[in-house]
Amino acid sequence: MPTTDLAPASGSILAPATVFGAANTIAMLGWLALILLPRRVRARRAIAGGAIPLLLAVAYAALIAAGWSRADGGFDSIAGVRSLFASDLALVAGWLHYLAFDLLVGVHVDERAERASIGRVALLPALALTFLFGPLGWLLYRVQEWTTLRMRGDGMPVIEAPVASGWITMLAGAVRNADRRLLAIAGGLLMIVPPTAMAALFDDRTLDGANLWIKPLKFEISLAVYMATLAVVVPLAGPHAATSRAARRMAWIGGTTAVLEMAWIIFQAGRAVRSHFNLSTPFEGAMYGAMGVGAVLLVLMPLPLIPVAWRARSGGLRAGIVASLLLNLLLGGVFGAILSTRESHFIGGDGTDAAGLPFVGWSTTGGDLRIAHFLGLHALQAMLVAGIATSAWRPRIGTIAVWALASAWAAMTVTAAALALRGVPLP
Repeated sequence: MPTTDLAPASGSILAPATVFGAANTIAMLGWLALILLPRRVRARRAIAGGAIPLLLAVAYAALIAAGWSRADGGFDSIAGVRSLFASDLALVAGWLHYLAFDLLVGVHVDERAERASIGRVALLPALALTFLFGPLGWLLYRVQEWTTLRMRGDGMPVIEAPVASGWITMLAGAVRNADRRLLAIAGGLLMIVPPTAMAALFDDRTLDGANLWIKPLKFEISLAVYMATLAVVVPLAGPHAATSRAARRMAWIGGTTAVLEMAWIIFQAGRAVRSHFNLSTPFEGAMYGAMGVGAVLLVLMPLPLIPVAWRARSGGLRAGIVASLLLNLLLGGVFGAILSTRESHFIGGDGTDAAGLPFVGWSTTGGDLRIAHFLGLHALQAMLVAGIATSAWRPRIGTIAVWALASAWAAMTVTAAALALRGVPLP
């Protein structure tokens, strides 16, 4: 089929440039009405979800009627779609399609948010992403809605005392009664793992020898595991820990910090630049500093549970909770701080993740401080499991066993850090 010029004459009222400019202005008015007008104004959604999409739909219909029968290409292949949108007329029609549907999705998101009692300020990131990237904004909102609804209310009832029938029963009870606010944050983080993993499959770009999306993926999983672990610690700490101010603060500090850190890491990955160790611009340097503050908050926020557990628990369980939170701070936090003072986590070697271990990327050619940082942070899980496992032992024996393991874990972590600082690679 011969190629046909689908663009009308420059003086036509349907000139693509004219329609494009007018449609952008009209759509922007709809978004401004949706964002700026109070929810109590009835005309707000009538404008954003009725009148303006209707105007865009009429213009879209006119463009389709004027150019569809003359269009080359089709939807059966990438080449066909490329040929179809080679025409300005078809391209503008497609653009109106986006403008109308994105605005309708924004109205849908706003309606759901009002029913879920999500404030307009909290909704702005999802609306902004819907305006810019359509389905991505809708996805963000669904994560936000799911997380918010499950964070509301007090935590579930807790275990009154170590269960005599064994550590398996105690662990099952702790999981069953885990703080639902922290579990909601963990679930929200896990919901963004699949699209990040798909991005890693589609995007072949690398940074420091690793796929751009591996770092966001690691942080999503790590933060989810961290929040889920703390959700289990809360009921184990004591009968009233779930309803304490400390637990509420943990949820809001943890949720806010996780959202901000992941947003920046994902944004920088999309730009193919570093989120950490990046001082190339004042803003990126400030964001790197802000992430450091967030990391400090994450290891400090569970500390108020220590006195709660000390009063309510005894023996191995008390030792396990106290040791897990202290080592999380003293090992994970301290070695994280040491990492942040350097220009890279690599010491010697090729300075990239290219020859590192799969997924984690730990260097096999030189020192890597991430190993000590990893061991320090995951002392949280190791000591907690030790406390649960020894909870039915005689209190003195259980306490000694947990603190002996804590000492060995600390020694192993410090050794890993010392070897990394000397530039010694993994064996």
